[in-house]
Amino acid sequence: MAWEWVPHVATATVGVAGIVGTWLTANRGLAHERRLATEARQQQRLENAYVGLLDVAERVGHWAQLAWPVLDSDPPRPVPELPPLAEQAHTEALVRAFGSDKVLDRMKTWRDIVRTMRALDIQIRAADGGQPDARRDFDGLRAQEVVAREALGDQVAVDLGHR
Repeated sequence: MAWEWVPHVATATVGVAGIVGTWLTANRGLAHERRLATEARQQQRLENAYVGLLDVAERVGHWAQLAWPVLDSDPPRPVPELPPLAEQAHTEALVRAFGSDKVLDRMKTWRDIVRTMRALDIQIRAADGGQPDARRDFDGLRAQEVVAREALGDQVAVDLGHR
């Protein structure tokens, strides 16, 4: 009669252990799901910022390659417009918020070249297309812009795990 309580206690202990184990597993699973959801949101933000950056970079690159050509047709080819400043600022803000340091460095290098080209463009326009030195400098920056833009695109691809 002294051992009649053992099966009941053993069953209750196993039951409580099962409940506690299930509860712990569920909590770990929930924490894991939350972590995965957070990482997915961060990755999506990063992808959106980088795609926006590459879009702006390509449109600016088209402008840089087609503005003030050495040889032009008659009538002159239309030059693509630069993206609006608000769009450029928004894209840069996203990349600054979510981008890696390497992408930020590549973006700064590319942006500095483009800003120099834009300043030369303003000089050339002010001189009504004259300014041979400014045009020569503008032409010299074209290759640098392409190299910087490609380096930026390559780093974005690395950050996104595509290279």
